[in-house]
Amino acid sequence: MPRFLLFCHRFFELRFITATHIIENLAAQGHVTVMMPAKMAESFKSHLPEGVDIAIAEYDKAITGKRAAMLNMLGDILYLTFPNTHILQNRTAAFHQKYYTPSRAYMKPVVVGVARAASKSRLVLNAVRWMYQKLLPATAHQELIRNIKPDLMIGCSFGLGSEDACFLAEARQNHIKSAVILQTWDRSSNKGYPTIHPDYALVWNEVMKRECMTHLDFTENQVIITGSPLWDTHFKKIETPPDPNWRANLRIAPDAKVIFFACGEFRSHPANMGSIPQIFNLALHQPFKDKVHIVFRLYPYYLSPAAQKGKGKVKKDELEALLARYKDHPAISILYPDFIFDGENFIPAPGDHDYMTECLRQCDISVSMVSSQMIEGCIFDKPAMNIEYGLREAEKYVIELADYRPEHLIRIYESGAIYRIQSASDIESYIARALENPGEKAAERSALIAREAPVNRGRASMDTAEKLRMMASGLI
Repeated sequence: MPRFLLFCHRFFELRFITATHIIENLAAQGHVTVMMPAKMAESFKSHLPEGVDIAIAEYDKAITGKRAAMLNMLGDILYLTFPNTHILQNRTAAFHQKYYTPSRAYMKPVVVGVARAASKSRLVLNAVRWMYQKLLPATAHQELIRNIKPDLMIGCSFGLGSEDACFLAEARQNHIKSAVILQTWDRSSNKGYPTIHPDYALVWNEVMKRECMTHLDFTENQVIITGSPLWDTHFKKIETPPDPNWRANLRIAPDAKVIFFACGEFRSHPANMGSIPQIFNLALHQPFKDKVHIVFRLYPYYLSPAAQKGKGKVKKDELEALLARYKDHPAISILYPDFIFDGENFIPAPGDHDYMTECLRQCDISVSMVSSQMIEGCIFDKPAMNIEYGLREAEKYVIELADYRPEHLIRIYESGAIYRIQSASDIESYIARALENPGEKAAERSALIAREAPVNRGRASMDTAEKLRMMASGLI
């Protein structure tokens, strides 16, 4: 049986591989070792399938001081680099370069200038990547890798962080095949040029494959379409009866229409603080022909370690105080992600992802904020609404959501499948319109899903694991 070494550097990635059952399906194909930072290892140990080993990643010890600073600067250059936009449009390029905000303002002209040059000149691009890769500690886990003897090393990004790049560099250094599972809808269009290429990329659809080939310089046989493991639960639910207790458990009146509203991510906290009371007021004032019930879900990152101290805790406390004002209203249900806190990390419970999809399946309208929930609502043929106003505070820029227009979002907007809420004054009219005519955008929703999730509906996780086995066994 093949041996796999899977690297998860971020909490999100571990949540992804557990919630989608990729790791279970992979463990059925061979022996799996998951390498992760020590601060996550104890938390996740009991949540991994039996027989899966854990190894500790120690890249933080190898990437320090001036080396870390240089890698960060060169990484930012590559994050803003988008070749071949004259061949295939990618509006993220201009967006990132315009709004990029480094920690030292004087560095912006340098980083953006070199990125623009690298986007046009193969010589400049190769020089930047050569310098970046020269700085990588490509033998930090030499003994570990020799002991495991993996047939395939699997990452979750094309070197989005220096730790991810080190992992892929170690695979190359040890002449081991490598693959990256793209676990979000924007990593082929929105994260710049790979700091280091793996041998294979596993993507969801033809759009992502074309982006990998055109902007990221992968060859056609390196990019494998598997479908979206994250949406397997959604497609399986379509084939099963709804949970008969869902409405009763949330005390939803039998004649009420349900608006499922998942707030924006942690980086959109200012926008969340503005939009939540505006949506909740619909339950207070009931302005529609139909009675409505709001089912609200808190974004999981508000429960993460980052939200337990410092500025993160300030945001969490602000939101908690806001929600407390509405917690007893009979037409509002406030849901928290089902997580287990072990003192170090918040670990998603096995049923959390399934329950969220049940909310989408049983609601009448889905409301979210620049999230893939737009697409998920369409999977269940529900009117999907996107909030596009308020402030977003991302790692590399601070921006109004109205100006947040990377390629992956624009292509969803251009599908015509989504109701776009561009100001608070739009909320009531769009929801009234969708309540009165829920099938208005049905054809557009169907076309969007055909493009974004064309294959392996309900079994993308199994196909991902099978493709990884074939790579490890030399069959691809």
